Amino acid sequence: MKVKEIGNLTTDPNYGEKGEVKYCNFNVAINNPFNKEDTEFIQVSTFGKQAEACRDNLKKGSQICVEGTIKASAYLSNDGEPKASLNVKAHEVLFLGKSFNREQNLKQNQDGYSQIDAALRKTDENHTSGHQNPGNSMER
Repeated sequence: MKVKEIGNLTTDPNYGEKGEVKYCNFNVAINNPFNKEDTEFIQVSTFGKQAEACRDNLKKGSQICVEGTIKASAYLSNDGEPKASLNVKAHEVLFLGKSFNREQNLKQNQDGYSQIDAALRKTDENHTSGHQNPGNSMER
């Protein structure tokens, strides 16, 4: 069964590698929009490059949209109580909220843009201070 859900991570992602297989697991809380007291908890598994992206861009509290295949599991807890869990093998994970890595990247990009803007202003000042570029002259 294919699902698409929006929720927030309840734990930091758990990244690992088994041989050449890269994986990242994390838990997500999904709130019922019609009943704020009704929350579902699912475990999400990602693999390969997507696992690396989740490791690098998500942390506890991050908001995501996950699309994938859901599997329900029933088991007995250590004290013999019946339990159930929902697991999603993610096909796609979209980062909706702010992530710690993207905030750092945004600051670096803004700093880079500031340096570019300063260089362009300096170039414009040189062109408008009486220096005429013969390639732009309209005179014949």
